[in-house]
Order: sequence, then C-alpha cells, then structure tokens
Amino acid sequence: MTTYETLFDEEFDYFYRITDGTYFQLAFSYHNSELEIRVQYKLQFDTKKEDIIYAVHQLIEANHLFIGYPTLKDIVIFTQQEFYKIISDIKVPKTIEKEKEKAKQKTTPLISFLEQQQLHPKPTGFNEDSWTAGCPSGGNHFIMVTTLKDEWGCGYCRKKGTILDLKKWVKELE
Repeated sequence: MTTYETLFDEEFDYFYRITDGTYFQLAFSYHNSELEIRVQYKLQFDTKKEDIIYAVHQLIEANHLFIGYPTLKDIVIFTQQEFYKIISDIKVPKTIEKEKEKAKQKTTPLISFLEQQQLHPKPTGFNEDSWTAGCPSGGNHFIMVTTLKDEWGCGYCRKKGTILDLKKWVKELE
C-alpha cells in the first residue's frame, strides 16, 4: 500500500508480514529508507485481509491527530473503498462516547500515575485504549497514551516509553 501523508503529502510505502504464523507486522519505508515496523498485533481474525484492515485502522487512528488522514495512492490487498471506510469509521462521532466509557472501565497503572501527577488523563474516544494527558514538561501540548501496553509518547518533546520511563522523566523535570 502506498499513501500520501503529512502536511507535505509525502509518499509512504507499507508492507506486511506474518511472523511464525502468530503475529502480523505492518512496516513502512519513506524515501526508500530501511523498513521500520509501525504496528504489530497477534493474529486475531479468520482472514489475512481482516488482520490487515484492523492493523491499518489502528495505525491511522493512532496517528491522525499528528499527521492527519492519509490519502491513498495505490493498494493491492483491499479496495480503495475499504481504505476510505476505515477513515470514515474513525471519523464517526457516535462511537466516541461508547469508546470513552469502555476506556474509563480500564484504568491502568499508567493512567493512575498520570492522575497522581495531575496531568488529567482523558479517553479520546478513538478506541478503548486511546487517551491523552497533559505533558509533564508543562508545555501547552499533550501526550498520547495507550493502555494496550501502558505506553505513552509526546511528539512535541520527542519522548516516549513505559510507565518507568515516564516516572524517570518526571523526576528529571522536578
């Protein structure tokens, strides 16, 4: 799959592979760079196509706040219509409140730590694992949080990691 992404409509080439029959990986190459794995999920659907659609959905959903929605250049595995359905499903506001409620039921140690630090974590509603919180740097921006693996990232500060990495960074900032 090839997409145009970022404000400058730069071209990204995506490739997938299935590792030892249990994991699905989606990697990208940018300007013929080395492949970089973007997402990895345990295979969970009956067909390879369903796993690919799921991975592409998760990738777009996780990144659209930073880079916007990609535009499709070409695709082989599924149709252009299926690609744009992924984007429209992400944009559908009626599911946002349901996803926020699901997220609130899944408070994790990272979310608890963010609350203790008064960084005001909030579910985004994109999916049950997606949250935002104030950045510990004190800047007027936010960090993205996923409770799937209890990880966080700040694109502005170029920091990311686990709860231990966040605790270390907070301590450095004090």
